[in-house]
Amino acid sequence: MNDRIEALVLRVDPYKEADGLLQVLSKEHGRLTILARGILKGNSKNAGSVQPITQCSMILDLKEPISLLHSASTIDFYRPIKEDVYRLAVASVIAEIAMQVSTSNQPDDYLYEITKESLSACAVVPPLLAGCLYVSLILKEMGISPMVDGCVVCDDTKITAISVSEGGFVCSRCSKNVTSKSYDANFSRLFRYTVKAEMQHIATLAKQGEYTIELLGVFVDFFKDYTSIPLKSWEFLRKL
Repeated sequence: MNDRIEALVLRVDPYKEADGLLQVLSKEHGRLTILARGILKGNSKNAGSVQPITQCSMILDLKEPISLLHSASTIDFYRPIKEDVYRLAVASVIAEIAMQVSTSNQPDDYLYEITKESLSACAVVPPLLAGCLYVSLILKEMGISPMVDGCVVCDDTKITAISVSEGGFVCSRCSKNVTSKSYDANFSRLFRYTVKAEMQHIATLAKQGEYTIELLGVFVDFFKDYTSIPLKSWEFLRKL
C-alpha cells in the first residue's frame, strides 16, 4: 500500500548497517516512526530528502508501530539553517519539542503548521526570536502560557520579576516570597510581547528588540517545569 504524506523530519537514528529510523511530524498522521532502508549509503536516492530539519513529501507503507519508506522528495531543505550552526541548534530545539509534544498516529494541524512556519522563520529572522515564539505558542496550546498582565499572585501591575514556579510575572513584594528572578524593563517587555503574539506577528516582534539566549531560556524553563521533559538540544544550544 503506497501512502503519500507531507512531513517534517525531526530526527534520524542509525539502524543496522545502512538504514535509518526517521522520527517525522506528518500533516496527515501526526508523529510517525519510519524505516528508511539504505539511507546511510553514499548512493541513496532518498538520503538528501530525509535529513533532520527537512520538509519533504514521502511515499510509504503506513504501518504501526513502524512504517516503511519507499521514496522521498524535498519540499524545503532549509539550507540557511543547515549552513549556520546557531540556526541549526535553535531549529533542533524546535524539532525536539515538536517530537515531545506530538502524538503518534494522531494528526495535529496546528502543531504541524506552527512547527513548519517556525522552521521557515528560523531560516530568515534572528533564530532566537523564532525559538522564543515557538515555545511560547506551544505553552499557549498546552494551556500553560505564562501570566503577563500583572502579578500572578496579587494582580499588581507593577511587576519586577518572573517566577517560573508561580507561572508568570510577580511584583516586588510577592517576589520575596517565591522563587523568581528580576529582569530589566526591556527584557520583561519582550517577554510579554512574545507571550501575547501569534505566528503572524513575528515580523513585528523582530522590530521590538534583541532576542537573547537568556530570554529563550525563560521560555524553555516554563516548558520544562510544567512538562518535566528534558531537552538535550537546549543543553547543546546553551554551550554555543
